[in-house]
Amino acid sequence: MLRLFVAVDLPAELRPVVVRLCQGIGGARWTRPEQLHITLRFLGDTPEDQLGDLCAHLRQIRMSGFQLALRGIGVFPPPGARKPARVLWLGLDPPESLQALKLAVDEVLGPDPDTAKRGFSPHLTLARFPTRPRHDLDAFLAEHAGFEGGRFLVDRFHLYRSTLRREGALHEIVETYPLP
Repeated sequence: MLRLFVAVDLPAELRPVVVRLCQGIGGARWTRPEQLHITLRFLGDTPEDQLGDLCAHLRQIRMSGFQLALRGIGVFPPPGARKPARVLWLGLDPPESLQALKLAVDEVLGPDPDTAKRGFSPHLTLARFPTRPRHDLDAFLAEHAGFEGGRFLVDRFHLYRSTLRREGALHEIVETYPLP
């Protein structure tokens, strides 16, 4: 079985901007710089014999590239929810372009059960909280409420393989799909 997901990478030139944010919250498990990406669809455990068909379906996507900007910051679940924050994220603007790409992925692969359950909220994960975050999360969110981190061109997306390891997941590109 292969653990797979479809994603857009954050360009290398914006990683230092994002990495500078990754501090100041006790108990946060920060995303490693080389793994900063925007997940379009998590496929999970997939039989190896389905990989060829999966890649062929993703090659059918015909869409133009588009510009995105890093803008805004928040948590899932949102403040005021019954459950504590589990994920700290950066927002993306305009989200409509990314939603169109997500829709194209779902059209060629079939309905996404995760999206059907929770919807699709385009974001870049900064950190996860394995336990309830400390009070410094509120201060962090207030300090970075107006975050703007630069624009970038989305001119491709990738099918990734994720291998879980003790020191963290290893993400490897299986195939790249250009958006001319």
